[in-house]
Parts: sequence; C-alpha cells; structure tokens
Amino acid sequence: MPPWTAGTGRGTTVLAVEVLSPSTRHIVLGLKLSRYEAAGTPAYWVIDPDEPALRAWELRERRFVQTAHVSGEELAQLTQLWALEIVPNRLVEDLR
Repeated sequence: MPPWTAGTGRGTTVLAVEVLSPSTRHIVLGLKLSRYEAAGTPAYWVIDPDEPALRAWELRERRFVQTAHVSGEELAQLTQLWALEIVPNRLVEDLR
C-alpha cells in the first residue's frame, strides 16, 4: 500500500493540498476545508502564491485545528504524517 494512504484504506486521502487563486479563495478556505474535515482527512494545507503563505490544519478529535500559518521567509515546522520544514517564499520563488 502506498505510504500516502497511511494504512487507512485504499484510496483514502491523508493529505490534501490546495493552491489559492483569487476566484477560488472562498471555496478553498470554506467549503473544501469543511468537506475534508467531514471526510476525516488527517491533514489539509493551503498555499497562497500571491502572499506567499502556507496554512496547515490537522484533524484532532474529528475537527480541524490550524497548526501553521506562515508567510514569506517564516518557517513552518509540520510533523503530522512526515516531518517537514516549509518556507512559503521557496515554494514560489521560481514563479517570480
């Protein structure tokens, strides 16, 4: 079984990552956030390439809790699923 299913069953999403655009901001931060939470997705990340910024949520007791909100050169240290350090500017530096 691939590692991204984390033993939760075939095809189960354990990490959802969305990239914001002006036309999808309210959908991604509202509707999709609540749908991933209801589906029991353990982790949800949203990248805003314009700011640049990263927001991360983790599922705890069936509810999303925001665990990171960093921008620019700030460092996000994420530990759920995999230990990762992410700097938003570095995610989009080749796009500028």
